[in-house]
Amino acid sequence: MTGRTFGRWQPAYAEHRIATFPVRADKVPAIRGYQKIGLRGSQQLALRFADANALGFMCGPRSRITVLDIDTDNETVLADALKRHGRTPVVVRTASGKWHAYYRHNGERRRIRPWPDLAIDVLGARGFVIAPPSETTSGSYQFTDGSLDDLDRQPIMHAAENDDRLTATAQPDSASPLRGMREHDGRNKTLFLAIAPAARELFAAAESRHALFELAMRHNRKPREPMSVEEVNKVVDSVWQMTCEGHNWVGQRERRERELSCFKSDVDAHYLLEFLRVTEGAAAQFWIANGLAESFGWNRQRLANARQRLVELGYVQQIKRPWPGHPAVFVWPGWWSPC
Repeated sequence: MTGRTFGRWQPAYAEHRIATFPVRADKVPAIRGYQKIGLRGSQQLALRFADANALGFMCGPRSRITVLDIDTDNETVLADALKRHGRTPVVVRTASGKWHAYYRHNGERRRIRPWPDLAIDVLGARGFVIAPPSETTSGSYQFTDGSLDDLDRQPIMHAAENDDRLTATAQPDSASPLRGMREHDGRNKTLFLAIAPAARELFAAAESRHALFELAMRHNRKPREPMSVEEVNKVVDSVWQMTCEGHNWVGQRERRERELSCFKSDVDAHYLLEFLRVTEGAAAQFWIANGLAESFGWNRQRLANARQRLVELGYVQQIKRPWPGHPAVFVWPGWWSPC
């Protein structure tokens, strides 16, 4: 395959309702806003970037695909992963000789090393994957099992140890804390506390404020005297803003206390962490560039020390080394905290 990979294959993926976007040879998306590309936008990109040699797509609800990213070329690890999570008709060999196993999306989030003993990432909501037959500087991506035609018959990934951490839990159970409540019983506060933990999961799964509102309205069917829609909206606005800004710690008091204790002697690292939580989304890939030092009124060594401390504690993970003209790229290993 020489050239025009994106131009040739964008229509083929679109037939399976998968919106693709062009990817550079260094595996970086060639456009901004690729997370929001739909089928119509993808078609337009195919005209502008027809000669691109690689393409990618968003995992999760948009493509209805979750990818088990097996970060080793060891075929035994691949076989164990398929035995653990269930066989799938679609397996891809990556440019570096590693493996991607495709499953039907079932609410999984993007998680880096959810099982500490396994070299496996889960590319669920808010993650993106490079698709075959992309060509990059390190090689090509190819189907080893299945083809595009098998994308419509993928199984759901089987449950396994710690899988409960991979999915967003957003359904109120039948014993909602609002059940039977009346006016002046504290419905607003109770609703706030009921939906705040789910808001973190919805946000990490790339869901919208509307999804949180729907959850709140389901809770609002439980009181003997339901709240008005205006009241529910006010609670949802408060919770969603707090979540987007990285300050939603409802139900995680002990976790927050443990985190604060980690930074008793690392005030700079904690300041940098809180800054990143406000400016970078839960699934973002971001820089912690030296230019921040000037913004903070620090010298570069002070910033470097704070950055290194966040890496050592596991709050951020470097996924790309710096290269001339570009700083290193980082991600959040989990919900903005390794706990």
